[in-house]
Amino acid sequence: MYQKEFVVSENETAKVMGSGTLDVLATPSAIAMAENTCMNQSKDLVSEEETTVGIHIDFKHIKASLVGANIKVSSEIKEQKGKRIIFSFEMFEGEKKIGYGEHERAIVNVSSFLSHIG
Repeated sequence: MYQKEFVVSENETAKVMGSGTLDVLATPSAIAMAENTCMNQSKDLVSEEETTVGIHIDFKHIKASLVGANIKVSSEIKEQKGKRIIFSFEMFEGEKKIGYGEHERAIVNVSSFLSHIG
């Protein structure tokens, strides 16, 4: 299991992100926290010439969090098939579960990946 902590900033609110009208953690920001945690966990699985890119996320945002809240994200590798890694993750504010889901990342060669963009 891998864990990472975040503090909700004003820039991560639904009001600022445009996903809602309230000063609470925006779902897109919560997804970014989860994806960042999984990405950091995957760093030990790739060579210096490789990285991982997010290709799918399934997320349930079940509780709101205010600006300044401390969010802990825990991720775990559920399955690895070749160049694909599937993570499960949970998000907590203290003891309160605020979200959970699954995230899939693909291992790519950085040079090859970037050469196909544009």
